Amino acid sequence: MGMTSVVRVVPFLALLVAGGCASEPAYQILTPFLDNDFQTWKKPGPYTVSGQAFYKVADGRVITCAGETVSLMPLTGYNMELSKLLESGKGYPPNYERRAHKYDHKALCDGDGRFSISGIPSLNWLLITRVSWQEDGTLSAVPLVGGPSNKGGWLYQEISIDGADMKVTLSNQDFVADKE
Repeated sequence: MGMTSVVRVVPFLALLVAGGCASEPAYQILTPFLDNDFQTWKKPGPYTVSGQAFYKVADGRVITCAGETVSLMPLTGYNMELSKLLESGKGYPPNYERRAHKYDHKALCDGDGRFSISGIPSLNWLLITRVSWQEDGTLSAVPLVGGPSNKGGWLYQEISIDGADMKVTLSNQDFVADKE
């Protein structure tokens, strides 16, 4: 008699567990990372990508990428999928293969959000950086209620170097806010 009760409970628990797993698709890159896909982007080129990256917040302040790294990433199928996932505001997916970064060209943003990256071949790229700032979220005059909160997100754009140096501005239309 006790065995019958156990048999009925197990299928019910299995349905609960399976239902919880299927509720939201995993945030991950499905395209396999293959070093061979990135080889074309390893060759040096004669071109320079330069520009400025900033975000204008609602109160009129301009937030630059000062001190952040700007990465010029090969626009392989793998990084194209990353580009689409970034639109969700969740940042890099947990399964992003960090070895892909060895193919990036990088520079630091100066205090005005300007950057310059040289030695770039004529190919398609993903240009990406971050901006962040603090907003005063004080709810009242009582200490520890509200207070500043960190805000930020990614500025990124797919670009094509086609036989010439390129100047790029990353701004509000290229911004995706971090989701909390």
